[in-house]
Amino acid sequence: MLEQRRERLELKYFIRDGEVPALRALIAPFTRLDRHAATCEGGRYVVRSVYFDTPDMRFYWEKEAGVKIRKKLRLRTYNSPADGAPGFVEIKRKYGNIVRKERVQLPVEEAIAVLEGAASPSGLPDLSRASRDSLDRFLALQQLLGLRPTVLVVYEREPYVGRDDPRVRVTFDCDVRSMIHPAIDEIFDQRSLRYVTGRRQVLELKFDGAMPPWLRPLTACLDRSHQAISKYCRGVDIWGPVGRGSWGAARRGAPREYMRAKRAGC
Repeated sequence: MLEQRRERLELKYFIRDGEVPALRALIAPFTRLDRHAATCEGGRYVVRSVYFDTPDMRFYWEKEAGVKIRKKLRLRTYNSPADGAPGFVEIKRKYGNIVRKERVQLPVEEAIAVLEGAASPSGLPDLSRASRDSLDRFLALQQLLGLRPTVLVVYEREPYVGRDDPRVRVTFDCDVRSMIHPAIDEIFDQRSLRYVTGRRQVLELKFDGAMPPWLRPLTACLDRSHQAISKYCRGVDIWGPVGRGSWGAARRGAPREYMRAKRAGC
């Protein structure tokens, strides 16, 4: 069992497939393929996340409104449902471009059981005190806010880490797709997935403190500003307007900040 807390800066860009080879070449002298992807075909692994939100889509609307301090809760795993596959129960808090992530690793079957209420953190003997506290925080928010699994987001990730500082990460995410209203145990589901970003990929730069000097030529090459790209929100949007159909009164429950931003044309 592993509990991690991280704080870092994240910058995201939309890029075209044709730009990837040149960007790869720019970072090659300074990075190496992440060890988890090195054994995967094509140097990519599959990321699978079930995102949780409130009945009135509070986390969605906060992101859409550009609220600077917000959170996401999700269950994440990778690749296929092999026995003992890791699951990560995560609380991700954002303060502008700064991200703080609280992450607990469990076998994915145990993580699903805990989040479905079929198991308790207290019944996991190998769980550290810090990990149990993190899970308790997740479950408390789940109960207090009535959180439910809202969307499954799946994509292929080609990840690189800095040679001198492996905390620096450059990732290329492609074939982003989603399924609305999944059950938690459908995290490995391949059916009913809709493509979200088309032929575009999402480039993410992650680092602690100041941007490493070798990353600056890459951002200059992009010739564009970084964007607030949310795979969660886009994964919901591809299924139609949030305020329609099964989301019911979500728009009526939208945060005031969102409605003010919309009226201002933001």
